Amino acid sequence: MHSINKKLNSIQSLRGLAAMLVVMFHFRTDLAMDFPVANWLFSQGAIGVDLFFMISGFIVYYVTLKENNGIKSSVTFIIKRICRIVPPYIIATLFIAGNSWDKFSSTLRSFSFLPADITQAAPYFGYPRLFVGWSLNYEFVFYAICGFALLFRKHKYTVLTVFIASFVALPRLVNDYYGMPLSNVNYGYHGYLALMTNGMMLEFVAGLFIGYIAINMKLYHSKYAGWVVICLAATYFTYITLGFGNTPGNGNYDFAAASFFLLLSLSCYEYQYGIKPPKFITSIGTISFSIYLMHPHGLSLARRLISRNYHGSFSGIATALLALILTALFSMIFYRLFEVGLSNLLRNKLLRKNNGSVISVN
Repeated sequence: MHSINKKLNSIQSLRGLAAMLVVMFHFRTDLAMDFPVANWLFSQGAIGVDLFFMISGFIVYYVTLKENNGIKSSVTFIIKRICRIVPPYIIATLFIAGNSWDKFSSTLRSFSFLPADITQAAPYFGYPRLFVGWSLNYEFVFYAICGFALLFRKHKYTVLTVFIASFVALPRLVNDYYGMPLSNVNYGYHGYLALMTNGMMLEFVAGLFIGYIAINMKLYHSKYAGWVVICLAATYFTYITLGFGNTPGNGNYDFAAASFFLLLSLSCYEYQYGIKPPKFITSIGTISFSIYLMHPHGLSLARRLISRNYHGSFSGIATALLALILTALFSMIFYRLFEVGLSNLLRNKLLRKNNGSVISVN
């Protein structure tokens, strides 16, 4: 039976995995200075973003399944999602706002969740002041579309799916880009339309589909069969993450398919039999958003400290290790103060005005 109060251990674990893959992808250059194989091991760590997108789609299905109150559900959803991502992102970006008007204006533009430069390669369209924010642009657009779809009550998922699929498919049909992956096509559209027409939006829909299967169907006939499927999915995910696929890259087939099967296999198993992963992994998943926002700061500070104070052997490994330590420290503090503290404070105040309810971070 579906319950929005049920703790999803598999989702938290996959969030932790996604966060660490992205972290090591960005730390690999320093680590590879003394440990060359690291460049191969973590070169496809960007797959963590695709996994995050599908998890976001899954969570939207999970938390809105019984939300059929039209405008009230829509407003509540938007308030919760905005308070979830906007305040922490703004604060994390302000840490590197810069000391010139050009840098600060770039910082302010980041808060609009618009592509930084639509002339640049898709799906990134340039990078905001805090470079990991490019993926949050897609999250913001997805949540806005979800808020719109909730107005249609019981037909919300149909509207959401058709809306996203249409915006991705129609430009492809009227333009001659049939040889390129959907996520790599830059149609030259401006603003949010550049994001809405990108193939990466389909990963959110894939997460919705996984949520529907996991919550409403029984995929496995036995625990043994479930673990076999999970092992196969994990093996395939590892195979792609190690760079053995044919079409790697954010939004491309290999990243999308590997993320899809891993999330599907684990979430379906949990809903049938339950999962108790190591607390360490779920703990990382709990603060994964803070890790995502803070690891660029940890890496930047580690590079400065090591370059100024240490010139001996294994400086690359020292930088990577210090960056990991700083990321862990910054993330735990940031999670308590901003991702939970500030976000909950704003959320509760806004929700009281909207419907008198109080809710904590999911």
